[in-house]
Amino acid sequence: MTDDRSSSPGPGGVGNGPADRPAADESAEPAVRAETIVNSQVLDSVEQSTKFVFGSPAGTAIAYQKVAQACALAVQDATDYQRNVMSVSTAAQGKALALMMSDPANVERYATAYVLAMIAPVAAAVTAGLVGKEAREILAGFPQA
Repeated sequence: MTDDRSSSPGPGGVGNGPADRPAADESAEPAVRAETIVNSQVLDSVEQSTKFVFGSPAGTAIAYQKVAQACALAVQDATDYQRNVMSVSTAAQGKALALMMSDPANVERYATAYVLAMIAPVAAAVTAGLVGKEAREILAGFPQA
């Protein structure tokens, strides 16, 4: 009994065996060899998918949606940052006030920490605002279908 698996057609009648594949030419360019190894239907499918995504209104809409989602996550992260800075700032202000009350001789030393803790939320709010502004500009400049 002969083993004819190497030359029998695969699923869908497409040949999969070595007899169905052209021999790779060692002197050929890599792109040429890739085309001879990859099924032409696969190449056509990838080409059509690429044209759809990058050359159609639907593809542009998908890209815009992904950019909008990334911008929304950036704004959400900036908001979380602002909230976390506010929490740390509140704790630092409380500790600085407690130390000022317990050690009146060193009020100036603790006042610096207190003032810096008051300024930190303002800086975080400015940062969050800049992130929001940048996200808005990115979306406004993104090409739409």
